Amino acid sequence: MNNLISRRLLALALVFVMIAAACSTSTSSGDAETAPVEDVTDVAQSAGPTQDDHWHSPYGIYFCDASGEGFIQPLANDNDPDGIHTHADGVIHIHPFNDNATGANATLGSFMVAVGLELHDDKIVVPTTGDEIAAGDACRDSTSILQVARWSLDALDAAPEIFTENLADIVFVADLDVYTIAYLPVGAEIPQPPTIGNLAQLSDVAPEELPDLPDDFDFPGFGTVARVDPPPAGATIAGETPCPDDSSERVTTFSQAPSMCIDPANNYVAVFNTNQGVVRVELDTERTPETANNFVVLSRYGYYDNIAMFRTDTSIDIIQSGGPHSNSASDQGPGYNIKDEGGSFAYLPGDLTMARTAGPDSASAQFFFSAGERTANLDGQGTYVTFGRVIEGLDVLESILALHVDDNSGLGGGPGEPVVIESIVIEES
Repeated sequence: MNNLISRRLLALALVFVMIAAACSTSTSSGDAETAPVEDVTDVAQSAGPTQDDHWHSPYGIYFCDASGEGFIQPLANDNDPDGIHTHADGVIHIHPFNDNATGANATLGSFMVAVGLELHDDKIVVPTTGDEIAAGDACRDSTSILQVARWSLDALDAAPEIFTENLADIVFVADLDVYTIAYLPVGAEIPQPPTIGNLAQLSDVAPEELPDLPDDFDFPGFGTVARVDPPPAGATIAGETPCPDDSSERVTTFSQAPSMCIDPANNYVAVFNTNQGVVRVELDTERTPETANNFVVLSRYGYYDNIAMFRTDTSIDIIQSGGPHSNSASDQGPGYNIKDEGGSFAYLPGDLTMARTAGPDSASAQFFFSAGERTANLDGQGTYVTFGRVIEGLDVLESILALHVDDNSGLGGGPGEPVVIESIVIEES
């Protein structure tokens, strides 16, 4: 999808949970017939989840106007008091906490509220700002309408149900149903979301309980990203986080952000020892002392030892890591967030930058390297705090980015072979 659509969607805060990236385009899978538009809102929807259920539904939002078309990136959670949310993985996770999310109350509209949006029959709105994207734009020499398609996972080749009215009231009626919210003309074929394959790698489901995909499931590129098992969990610190020393055991769960443990007047270099080579990064303790301090403390506690560089995205030339619990962008994190600092940034090759969710002050431990010029696509898309610069090993990062393969997750993809941070050593002078 081109940059104009990306800017429109980013203006609505429809940003990826960790990195605001260029949108990906997908085509429909299978040989589904072009479905007629029919209002099936009145179809009996008495079914729905109970508080004992844990359902998953892949979804996507497909946008089209005169400048281009494609799926936007997976949405980030904003608020979920009831149990319908997402892990920024392109999947709706439905496990009701109360009756507000069971039965007929488990609706697509409830999910949209959880990600900070409102779904109407002709537009999607950000209620906190009043921003909206309305249907009616020119698309494929016609005019788009807002509609929802629903497939059963075991019938992806069949024509979907099409909803054109009362979209917010669509009830989740079965586990593993698949949804596309589409801005497309009447009668246009609605593509299936590229995140269906993520059902095979859900972070909140035990491996033996993952759903089986259809035998003929074939999304190009899925399954080619190297999967790295996360290391064993470290210890937990309750209460205040003390400054680590050489005798500190590995810790991966904290109750509080650390106090200032570094001396901002000193120089700090983080040495990333990876299975692909060594990368040395000078930390910026002048512009971003709190962020540098957080990274030093986590590194000295061994938080990042033996974890994967799990994501690459060649549309913005980044390499993401920092999730020891799951080796994924939906990692639970250390147990706290830190505040943004340093103002606005322009992103350059060799930058080391904190990842975050869609909101401010939401970074914690995940980070990304810039390995190319396309990271400049993030300029102006929010505050991603850059807290270090590569002084040695940019060629290593470039070689890691060259391992990129697409996985159709909506997150760009990942390395085609395991890339592991074996340790991060902090040098102080």
